[in-house]
Amino acid sequence: MTAAVQPQYLRQLSHELRTPLTGIRGYSEVLEQAGPLTERQRHMLTMLNSCVHRLDSLIDDLLLLASVDAGAYGLVVEDVDLTRLCEHAVRAHAAHARPGEPAVRCADGDGSCVVQADPRQLEHLLVALLNHAAGCFAGCAELWVGTGGDGTGAWVTVTGDADEPAGIVGLGLAVVRAIAEQHGGSVAAGDSELRVALPRTVRPGERVVVRAMRRPR
Repeated sequence: MTAAVQPQYLRQLSHELRTPLTGIRGYSEVLEQAGPLTERQRHMLTMLNSCVHRLDSLIDDLLLLASVDAGAYGLVVEDVDLTRLCEHAVRAHAAHARPGEPAVRCADGDGSCVVQADPRQLEHLLVALLNHAAGCFAGCAELWVGTGGDGTGAWVTVTGDADEPAGIVGLGLAVVRAIAEQHGGSVAAGDSELRVALPRTVRPGERVVVRAMRRPR
């Protein structure tokens, strides 16, 4: 399959996959409103909704990687409060977590941390980072946000007790690395932490920049 055809094919595939998922989600809502549910039924419904949400995320991940490979990945860069975005991502992750999945909380920080990034793609990075961390860590994991001493860089780190090395290759980590690198950042993975470094912080109000990034061949 050529690079030109691949994104179009995957968009069609995405549509085909999401059609049955929409049906499953609809019937899930009907079941939830049908009447009082037992504790076991409520547990099964929670698991079902979590699986649908996870499949949606996987489809998004595949489309993003295909667009990077095809050189069709674009960024709309603006000032983003990284701390606030991380807090939102952690709350969303908790809302869709499967029962028994490791909890993630935001560690106390020093307030806002502004970076120059595409907010939608950075949110996608955080979702993929937390999903990947959930498969590596046991118990409670913590997400930290920080900046370099000279204010020229920022980082997001997830730490926890690892069931297996956090650096194991996976789709989620590939997405995290792809988005970080397109922003000029990097990813480092160890036995008990995952760290995403972003290139620089900026002053709020700095002008919006639009640019297209292409993956080196």
